[in-house]
Amino acid sequence: MSIDKQKAFIVRVAFIVVILLLGYIGIKYVLPLLMPFVIGMVIAVIFRRPIDLLQKKTKIKRTYISLIMLILFYGLLGLSISMIGFKVFAFLEDLFSNAPTVYNDTILPALQKTSGNLSDQYPEIRTYVDNFMNNIDTSIFTFLSKASSTVLGMITSFAGQVPALLIKMIFTIVSSFFFTIDYYKITRFVILQFTGERRTMILNLKDNGIGTLGKFFRAYSIIISITFLELSIGFWIIGLPTPFLFGGLIAIIDVLPILGTGAVLLPWSIISFITDNTRVGLGMLLLYIVITVVRQTIEPKIVGQQIGLHPIVTLLLMFVGAQLMGVLGLFLLPIIATLLLKLNKDGTIKLLKKVD
Repeated sequence: MSIDKQKAFIVRVAFIVVILLLGYIGIKYVLPLLMPFVIGMVIAVIFRRPIDLLQKKTKIKRTYISLIMLILFYGLLGLSISMIGFKVFAFLEDLFSNAPTVYNDTILPALQKTSGNLSDQYPEIRTYVDNFMNNIDTSIFTFLSKASSTVLGMITSFAGQVPALLIKMIFTIVSSFFFTIDYYKITRFVILQFTGERRTMILNLKDNGIGTLGKFFRAYSIIISITFLELSIGFWIIGLPTPFLFGGLIAIIDVLPILGTGAVLLPWSIISFITDNTRVGLGMLLLYIVITVVRQTIEPKIVGQQIGLHPIVTLLLMFVGAQLMGVLGLFLLPIIATLLLKLNKDGTIKLLKKVD
């Protein structure tokens, strides 16, 4: 390789590294700063086609249709969040504030009964069982007390952040109204700032970006639906009341990689075993194993098929994205890779060679 080619290669690699670094900084720090406006623009994109359709059918001015649709949307969204949020926070506060009492009244007697049975059957290990019970009693009670205070502190801390969240919410709502009402004016102004190939790339990026986001949401809708069916059927077999309600709530939690079904099913299983409810405990444990195996198997495949990436590439990007940017990176990195792949396929950019 000649010196000139080596210099050109080094310059190209350095350019790619700088672009990736700037992209990482932008996504990690700038994007969260502008998130209310990003969400506002996403809402405008979602409502664009319904508003266009209603405008065409009714001949009513776009401004009025946009106002009515967004008011209805935010009204229903606020009502739903209020109803669910208050119940969830009240449930968590009641659960963790009463956790030490529940332990003393329910879990501790069950542990003492089990240890007593072991001591009666095997007298030679009575000393070890008593020591174990003393240690586990102290450890569990300390853990529950700390967990209760921690969760209550988190709830109090969240309540203290409400004013800041309210400000962000106001900016999100206001920006979504402006973006929705003047969607075509804003997009036309942005496009006019570019000419030639750059304008073509921006248009392709917009079209492919909207399509990719739609496919991504469709993929996770399929995953949520499968998890919901697994949970509902499992809860129905176990004999829980309102299995479909519990199934729906935990299926939504399962989308969050930090929590997942294990955050609910595993503690539920452990408590059931301790309280001698072996059937429920075993059922929750088996259900968690099945859901985890199915989720890990189908997620890369379904997401990859929807957005056009190989499952192993999707899995790699999701892992790297989660390591770099947390939950946001888990979703964002596969989307960015899909956009680049589509632009490369269209010939807008040239990153990879096409396979015949």
